[in-house]
Amino acid sequence: MVVVLVLVLLMLVIKPWQQSTVERFAATGIDDTLPDQDSLYEGEPWSPSPKKDGYAIAVENNHYALYVDPVTTKIFVQDKGSGYRWNSNPTEEELAGETVKGQLLDNLQSPFILTHVRTQGADQTVREYMNSKSPNMETSLIRHENGLQIDYWFPDKQIGFTIQYELTEDGLKVKVPAAGIREEGEHVLFSLDVLPHFGAAKTGEDGYLFVPDGPGGLIRYDTTHANLSRGYIHQVYGKELTNAGNISMLGQNREDIAYPVFGLKRGEHAYVAIMSKGEGSANVVALAPGQRSSFYNVFSSQIYREEYLYRMSRLATPSKAIQKRILDLDREVEYRFLNGEHATYIGMANAYRDYLQESGFLGEALQPVEHVPLYLKLMGGNYENAFGRVQYVAATTFDQATEIVGRLQQQGIPSLQTIFYGWQNEGDYNMLKRFPIEKSLGGESGAKSFVDAMKESGVGVAFFEDFLWVDSASSFSGKTDAIRGIDGTAYTEEGWYVAKPMHTAVSAANTIDKLKDIGVQGIHYSGLGEILVQDYELSGIRTREYTKTIYNGLLDYTRKALGTASVERGNAYVLGSTDYIDGVPSSSSYDFMIDETVPFYPIVLHGFVPYTFGEGNLRDDVDAEFLKAIEYGALPAFFVTHDDSRKLKNTPVGGLYSSRFDKWESRIVEEYGSFDSLSELYSLRIVHHERLSDQRYMTTYEDGTRVMVDYAAKSFKVEKGAAR
Repeated sequence: MVVVLVLVLLMLVIKPWQQSTVERFAATGIDDTLPDQDSLYEGEPWSPSPKKDGYAIAVENNHYALYVDPVTTKIFVQDKGSGYRWNSNPTEEELAGETVKGQLLDNLQSPFILTHVRTQGADQTVREYMNSKSPNMETSLIRHENGLQIDYWFPDKQIGFTIQYELTEDGLKVKVPAAGIREEGEHVLFSLDVLPHFGAAKTGEDGYLFVPDGPGGLIRYDTTHANLSRGYIHQVYGKELTNAGNISMLGQNREDIAYPVFGLKRGEHAYVAIMSKGEGSANVVALAPGQRSSFYNVFSSQIYREEYLYRMSRLATPSKAIQKRILDLDREVEYRFLNGEHATYIGMANAYRDYLQESGFLGEALQPVEHVPLYLKLMGGNYENAFGRVQYVAATTFDQATEIVGRLQQQGIPSLQTIFYGWQNEGDYNMLKRFPIEKSLGGESGAKSFVDAMKESGVGVAFFEDFLWVDSASSFSGKTDAIRGIDGTAYTEEGWYVAKPMHTAVSAANTIDKLKDIGVQGIHYSGLGEILVQDYELSGIRTREYTKTIYNGLLDYTRKALGTASVERGNAYVLGSTDYIDGVPSSSSYDFMIDETVPFYPIVLHGFVPYTFGEGNLRDDVDAEFLKAIEYGALPAFFVTHDDSRKLKNTPVGGLYSSRFDKWESRIVEEYGSFDSLSELYSLRIVHHERLSDQRYMTTYEDGTRVMVDYAAKSFKVEKGAAR
C-alpha cells in the first residue's frame, strides 16, 4: 500500500512537468510531424512477354529505359544518351570465371539479399539469408505510370517485402515502402541489401568505388587492400548511440559517416547513389574481390532491427539479443547516372549538391565578401572540484574577450565571428542551471557589454551550448526525459543522460528567450549536427527521422529568434538549417580499404555553407593541416583564452592545451592573411579537384581560379584562369 501511494505521488509530481514541456514545445511552433509513408501501387498484376534475353521493358522516359526479367526479377537500366547498360547483377559472361558457390553465388544473381532472424527459441540471433533464387519464392509485378513494383513473398518463412523502381530525369529511384513489409510468422526481417551488385566491377578496370569516409574515399579496382580488410561496412551518421557497446564496434576509432552517399565509376560511366529516405538506419557497404565474390561492389544495407547486448542483472554476463520492434521506415535510394567528364567523384559531388538544392536541403548560395570571416572561439572557463566543493575557473572574462577582438581588429583582421564557451553559471557543472551567467566572467551585465561592443564593431556573437547531454546527478529525470536504449532502460554514459529531442528543444527555447534579451545573435550547438539518436520508448520507437525533424526545427527556431544557428561537424541532415559548420570531416579513418582521400563533402558545401576544420592552435601537424584547409576551401578558426590554458587542466576542458591568446596572436594574424587572399572564392563552387603528384594537389573554382597546394614545399599558390 505504501509503495502504491509513493508511485501515485511521483506521478502527480512528474505529470505537470511533462505537460508543461509538451505545452512549451508546442509554443515554439516546431513541427515534429513526420511525412506520410509511401503507398503501394494498386492495379492488376503485370505479366510481361520478355524478349529472347529474358527481359521485358517495364517503363521508360526521355533519358532511360527500365527492363526486368520477370522470372529472376533482375533489372537493368538503359541510358539512351550514352547507350550504357546498368545491370543489377553481373552478366553470365562476367560470372564465367566466378569461384564462389552456393549461397554466395546465388546472392550474386539476386537484386537483393534478405537477412532474417527468429522471434522464438534459443537461436534468435542466428541470421539466415534469402534471395531471388530461394526455393518457393513468390513474386507479383505491378506496372505504374513511371515505375515497377515487385512484391516478394517467402511462404516457408512467412515473410515478404516490396521493391519499387521508378525512373527519374537523372536515373533510377529504388524504394522499399514500409507498407510492403510482411511478417506473419516467427521469422522477422533483420536487414535488406538493396541492389548489392548494381554495376559491379572487376579487378583491373578503370575506375573506383566511392564511399563517404571522412571527406570522401576512393577504393580503386586492384587487389592491394582486399586481404587487409573485411570490407567497408558502416552506418550512416554513426552506430546507434545506445548500442555503441555492441561487440562488433569494440576497438574501432573512425570518422562516422556524415552524408548518405556512395558511388561507383566504370570507365566513362558512373553513378552516385543518394539514400534519401531512412538513411540513418542503413549501412554503406563496399566490398572488394575475395571478401564475398570476385567483384567490387558498393550498396546500401537497410537496417530493420539491431543486435544488442543486455544483462539480466548487474552481475550477469552480457548476452546478445535482437530488438523486437521493427524500424518502421520507408527506404529510398536515388541513383544518378553520369557520363564522360562528369563520371568522377567531382561529378558525383556536383550531382549530390544538385539533389540537395532541388530538395530544399541546402539553402541559398553565399554572397560574395570582401574579406573572409575568422571564426574565433573564446573559452570563458569551466568548473573544477576542489577541496570538496565546486568552483568556477575563469580563463577569459567578457572584458578580456572584448580586448582580444579589439587587438585583432587593430592588426588588420576586418571580419570576425566569435563563439563564447563556458558562459553558464558554474560552466557545465549543472546543465539545467545555466543562469545567471557566470559572475566571475562579468555576469549578465558583462555579457551584454561584450555583445554590445561586438555589434558596434560589426562582429557576430554566438554562445556555445549543449542541450543533449545532462548530468545524471542533477534534477533531470532520466525516467521521463532521457532517451531509452534498445533494452528499454534510460541510456547513460559515464554519468550523463542524453535528453529526449523534445526536452532538448524546450531547454534550448528557454535559453534562447534569455539570450535574446542580452542581444546574443546565435547559438553554436554541440550534438545537433553530429549525434543522431533513436529513442526506444516503451510505447514505440522514436526513430532517427523523428530526431532529425526536431533538431532541424530547433535550428530554424534559433535562426528566427536570434539570427543565426551553427553546429559542430555538420551531418547532412542539418545543411539547410545551419549558418556555419565547425569541424567538418577533413581526414580519412585510415581504413585499409581506402586508396585515396578526396574532398567530396567540401565540394558539396563550398559556396553554400561556411565551414572550418580543426582550430589553428590545436593541430597535430601545423603545416599539413593548414594546407589541407586551403586545398579543401575551409575558413580559418582559432580557439583562445586570455589566461594560460594550464588553469583549466582540472576542468572538463583540459584538452585545450595551448590557447593563450598572446602566444598565438601573431600566428592568427599571419594565417588569416593567407586565408583572406582567397576571399574572392568564398561564394564560388568548387568545380574540379586533381592530384598532380604524391604531394601536390589542385582545386579549381567556377571562375577558373586554381589553388595549388604543395605539401612537400609547405606552400600554396593561386592562379587566375578562364571559367570552366
